[in-house]
Amino acid sequence: MVEKRTAIMILIIIGLVAFPLLFQSKEVSRPPSDDLGSEWILSTGFIPWAHPLWEPPNNDIEAGLFAFQAAIGAGIMGFIFGMWYTESKMRKKK
Repeated sequence: MVEKRTAIMILIIIGLVAFPLLFQSKEVSRPPSDDLGSEWILSTGFIPWAHPLWEPPNNDIEAGLFAFQAAIGAGIMGFIFGMWYTESKMRKKK
């Protein structure tokens, strides 16, 4: 049988995936791209009140930083899941 913690984690992941889909507004037509989205927001009269501290000189550096950020996040998640797995193994041995 599936452990209680595993079942809870699966339910949380399903909830995180389903939540945005449940509350998606069909009335407003939004552009499909980030660039088009920011242009659309600015066309509504919104005035940005925060600006980036630094902008990468080209898209390759931006993509590399994004990949680095994703790798750090994956490493943290792997560490936490590994800790949980080891704890469950240790509890089963006792």
